[in-house]
Amino acid sequence: MQLSCLQYTAEPDLEQTWARIEPLLMMAALTGPDLVLLPECALFLSADQAVSRAAAIDLDHPTLQLLRQWADDHSTWVVVGSVIYRDGAQVMNRMLVFNREGALVQHYDKIHMFDVVLGNGESYRESALFTPGSAPAMVEIEGWTVGLSICFDLRFPKLYRYYAKAGCDLILAPSAFTQTTGAVHWQLLNQARAVENGCFVASANQCGVNQHGRATFGHSQITSPWGEILAQAGPSATLVSATLDRATVAEARRKIPVLPQDRDF
Repeated sequence: MQLSCLQYTAEPDLEQTWARIEPLLMMAALTGPDLVLLPECALFLSADQAVSRAAAIDLDHPTLQLLRQWADDHSTWVVVGSVIYRDGAQVMNRMLVFNREGALVQHYDKIHMFDVVLGNGESYRESALFTPGSAPAMVEIEGWTVGLSICFDLRFPKLYRYYAKAGCDLILAPSAFTQTTGAVHWQLLNQARAVENGCFVASANQCGVNQHGRATFGHSQITSPWGEILAQAGPSATLVSATLDRATVAEARRKIPVLPQDRDF
């Protein structure tokens, strides 16, 4: 599988964000990917929860239609890491999976809410904006079994072990990981989730500081089942790509067969 992760700064302005996504999609098209992954809050990111709630969209939104059309035009799977999604009276942090024809084939609502106090005045309370998801979600992409997760989920190994035991070869972890936590935990968490489960982990992250002062770490990463970093971005907007070989998953799990010994305590 040829996989590309898009890294950029989403703004509290859909049109401005799309202007950053579109050239990266054009770059991705030149590599002929099977799958393109966008980060968490891929279309809109604000530090103001009232603004975010007002900007919640549904599947008919024109920007999502542009992404669906791109998938169809380029015969490429597109995973929108997440959008601020309105589902009736609820707002979800929802990942959307579009197939090569641009059809929605799966979604995942972020389970673990980023409710933290980091100090120096930096705190986040996602649960005040989003209704958390209640279940894992998987999808078949070109013969691969793919597990879905979002950002803060990286800190919950049980979810990733669930996916590994269900036969996932690849787990997606699109993020808007903060500058503060990313600098110390981002690479470590990505490698740990890949190694302990013997699977690929692909994480498209946001980068930079947007107009509302939301600072994200960048360094989007694609990690092998053996913990090797196959591709990694720096702190700026870019595209990272790697070719994934599913045989690597079977090899890693054969060499270190942790899954058969997994226990619930």
